[in-house]
Amino acid sequence: MLQYLVQLCIMRDTDKISQRDRRLLSNFPADPRPAQKALHLDRQSTILAICPDDSCHQSHKPTFNPGSPIPIYPKLCQGLHFGKRCEEELLRPKHIQGNVVFLPIKTFVYFDLKDWMGSLLSDSDVETKMDAAWTQITEPRRSGTMRDIFHGEMLRDFKGHDRKHFGSEEDEGRYVFSLGVDFFNPLSNKQAGKKVSVGIISLICLNLPPDLRYKSEHMCLVGIIPGPHEPPLTTLNHYLTPLVDDFLDFWDPGVRFSRTGGHNHGRLVRCAIVCVVCDLPAARKTSGFGPSSHSHFCAVCHCTRQNQGYNDINYHAWRKRTKEECLASAKAFDNAQTKSEQDAAFASSGVKWSELLRLPYFDPTRFVVIDAMHNLFLGLINEHFQNILGIRLDKDKEQRSPTITIHFTDTQWDNLTETVKKDSRRLLAWLRMPLNQELSTPEGYNSWFKKFAGLRLTVLQLASDEIGCPAIPTDHRKTKMCRGDYARGLLHWVCDLS
Repeated sequence: MLQYLVQLCIMRDTDKISQRDRRLLSNFPADPRPAQKALHLDRQSTILAICPDDSCHQSHKPTFNPGSPIPIYPKLCQGLHFGKRCEEELLRPKHIQGNVVFLPIKTFVYFDLKDWMGSLLSDSDVETKMDAAWTQITEPRRSGTMRDIFHGEMLRDFKGHDRKHFGSEEDEGRYVFSLGVDFFNPLSNKQAGKKVSVGIISLICLNLPPDLRYKSEHMCLVGIIPGPHEPPLTTLNHYLTPLVDDFLDFWDPGVRFSRTGGHNHGRLVRCAIVCVVCDLPAARKTSGFGPSSHSHFCAVCHCTRQNQGYNDINYHAWRKRTKEECLASAKAFDNAQTKSEQDAAFASSGVKWSELLRLPYFDPTRFVVIDAMHNLFLGLINEHFQNILGIRLDKDKEQRSPTITIHFTDTQWDNLTETVKKDSRRLLAWLRMPLNQELSTPEGYNSWFKKFAGLRLTVLQLASDEIGCPAIPTDHRKTKMCRGDYARGLLHWVCDLS
């Protein structure tokens, strides 16, 4: 379109176009790529070869021959597992224009952090706002209200490599970041179908004002972790290694940019990761803590399932973890010579090695943020308590807003064994739930039918008699009803009343 507008301007007073103007029009870019290349707008990236073995995921940086743009990768995985090389095949042949080229079987594209930081600091307004964030540290607190992370104790006391306050050096750019790691199903989060999971690693510059920091143009995409499954255990570390390497450079000696938006003669920039913001499983995997089902279930204190358990709320008596303890436990895990030795180290502390522990300032007991987004905005508090923490409330005491009010009053319920009573309490909770919308789809109906039909026959018979809803057999000539017949009748009753 721009080429057409230029052509119209050239031809406004003549029907003929000179050779010079023809050459101008023919050299006009047909798509944005030449302009992006000429102006260096493409983000710099590195393609790492990832070991395709699901238990390894070791990453391998390419090397280059002098003057050649062709990346060179090792043929076999160089990952070490208790003194033994993995040696899984990394490359596969591919025919390109009659030539055989060996390419990685599995790749991870890492977008260069230094390149992204340079583009962010090229805007003088953005750089000014990022520098101004540290003024909040000295501002008087109004009524004790915290409106930003800079109002918190951690950043008020955060020390740099020189043991001075991190934000005190005005001649340098001092910026802090939050790290996000999340996994999602690229085929959509449907219950049915293939279960595929890929991950995303992202950074947020906390020096930006809250109304700017979460805009896509100011967020840093570090890389996308390839699927089809999440990296198990500590193998996530291989995807964090290049990022941690860059942040080590940004910490000390720092990275000097030849020019920024507000400093024509260049500026030294130092950066740090001060918080990890993920959902609970990803936060544990990223920071090196075991899952919440582990005996040492807490990332902040030394409470265990065997001693204090989940019901101990006397927090004054809890002994908090320390950075030094976590680092020592993580090193013991990483330095283990055998699998059994590593398992023993993990069982005793609930701490594994994390690449983030290479950052000298990173404190896993303080830098892992409580996941408020999933709990509050998505309403998953019940999900986290029941399925992740394993805390299940008495169904009869749960605070709900049901559309159906129902109670089992027959004395026969009291004569059931404790095992069978669990099925009865489960059925009672289901019958109280507003299921009309879920039962309106074939997938929803089939899912609930399997749940109801999976209960004991005694419970289904008693519920059918007490509620007064008959079983619905598939064959009306049947005289003896099965669990599916009673389940079908109860679901029909729920549809009529909900």
